[in-house]
Amino acid sequence: MDFAGSGIVHMCGGVGALVGAAVVGAREGRFDPGSPSDAFAPHSLPLIVLGTFILWFGWYGFNCGSTLGLSTKAQGTMAAQVAMNTTIAASAGGLVVLVLRFAMQRKYDIGGMCNGILAGLVSI
Repeated sequence: MDFAGSGIVHMCGGVGALVGAAVVGAREGRFDPGSPSDAFAPHSLPLIVLGTFILWFGWYGFNCGSTLGLSTKAQGTMAAQVAMNTTIAASAGGLVVLVLRFAMQRKYDIGGMCNGILAGLVSI
């Protein structure tokens, strides 16, 4: 059962992204053989963190809203469990990436942690 319409949502998004990438093409200078691979650094860490938290907040509305109601105790309990699972997945994803990057590079990578949060949210 496609509970929240994820099949059609992801298919439309994927096809739209594919068409957009085909029309726009590769970023100028990004994949040139002479350019260094680390030349594409993030430009604003506060905006990355803000965007991550906005997406995280929206995930609660989608995941908990997918319980289709809060009129009974059972639905409320299920929505609470969904919210808790969402929180744990995102937190675990972010913390795992933060700890692994610190272990490998000996510096905190907040951008990587935000990617880990998003990976945890997608996995839930």
